[in-house]
Amino acid sequence: MTGAVPAKSTTGALALAAWILYVLLAAIFYYPDYPASVWPIAGSGILACLAVALSFRYWRLVIILASCVYLLFYAVRLLRMVALTSGFEISSVPTALFFYYISSWQVTVGMLQERGLTGSLMHGYIEYAMPVLSIALITLALVGRRRDK
Repeated sequence: MTGAVPAKSTTGALALAAWILYVLLAAIFYYPDYPASVWPIAGSGILACLAVALSFRYWRLVIILASCVYLLFYAVRLLRMVALTSGFEISSVPTALFFYYISSWQVTVGMLQERGLTGSLMHGYIEYAMPVLSIALITLALVGRRRDK
């Protein structure tokens, strides 16, 4: 794909869609009290969008880094929630993860009641879709990079 426009590739288009949607939804969902984790995640997402839009030479690397930043913060949040419920006991980690995701579904339903369908979809995207999209973006960027060599 030498000389091609990154935004026309599957990886570039998915990165633009995923990160623009994340930034917009996070801005709406967390307003007016943004958690500290939103700033580096949104910032790296904006950088990924700029790299794709401006055809930066290492745009795939920027997408990988932005996705890794998101996954790192997501993993820290998961570990903190697991530690709160399991008390740092390894045997109870699967139970704690199960409890986290069950609780998160209850939060999604609560968002539906409190903020309507839009709030519920925002929470679902940020909590469930974005981790999957981040892994998909990393995979696509790595596969596309090897294919272009």
